Amino acid sequence: MSERLNQQKSFDVLGDVLETLHFRGSIFFRSDLAAPWGMSLEKSPFPKFHIALSGECYVGADANDAVRVQEQDVIMLPNGSSHWISDQPGRDLVPSSIAGDACELNTPLFQEGKITNRLICGVIQFDQEMSHPIFDALPSVMLFTGLSSSGPIWSMINLIDTEMNSANNWNAGVVDRLAEVLFIQLMNHYVSRVDDSTGFLAALSDRRVYRALSLIHKEPGLDWTLSLLGERSGMSKATLVRRFQEVLGVAPMRYISDWRVMKAYNLVKYTVAPLEQIADSLGFSSSRTLTRAFHRHYECTPSVLRKSIAK
Repeated sequence: MSERLNQQKSFDVLGDVLETLHFRGSIFFRSDLAAPWGMSLEKSPFPKFHIALSGECYVGADANDAVRVQEQDVIMLPNGSSHWISDQPGRDLVPSSIAGDACELNTPLFQEGKITNRLICGVIQFDQEMSHPIFDALPSVMLFTGLSSSGPIWSMINLIDTEMNSANNWNAGVVDRLAEVLFIQLMNHYVSRVDDSTGFLAALSDRRVYRALSLIHKEPGLDWTLSLLGERSGMSKATLVRRFQEVLGVAPMRYISDWRVMKAYNLVKYTVAPLEQIADSLGFSSSRTLTRAFHRHYECTPSVLRKSIAK
């Protein structure tokens, strides 16, 4: 197991990646439930999560693949695979969209009998045109159990629940922002405990690789060379290349070039900054150089992308 890094004292690489991917959180279901109950969720390109506020439930891809989710557990499906959630395996299932609509109309389903569960369900969306290895590194199912009721994750969940419990006056914008913070907290929690030796999450917990990533993400426009990056991250050029290949499966300079183009995509799509300014801030020698790199990655030019958005 590699040395851990006190990430609170260095640049927030995870936060930078998520911000660049234009990630957004959303809570699409919250309700008290009386057994028997069950919902089906269609496949989605985005991670979905379920919070068992009270009572235990089960989540699975089919009837023979059930994960027990105990009270105060959180379960996440990062690849957005189709699944079901119910108080017990084998229940009749109602599409979650129907159950969610019923809640919004103040006619929630599964209310007959004694309340056995309180459930919150959410989704994390991001710009699908941008691809980063962070989501490839996540397992198909992530179960967060044994969470402290006084810890930061459950404190954030309580804030979400309290806001949504404010009759009809809860603010969707506030709840969505809280869901985004919760997702970051869950990712940090997972990274601090992951035992993977390869992949982006392993890179976040490897002291030397994380130091190099922090430098890259903090100053993507710097004229990086292997010598400079190795010197600032405390590694020889050979060690730097070897560690990146071992952990991330990519050379340092390739990671830098891919990250610059991804940052450029974000700035082209979500800001009105001039192309020359974007190119200069990200270390491209000119807007033409940026345009060529942009086209190689996204098969369109920055100007075409902006025109398509303006329509």
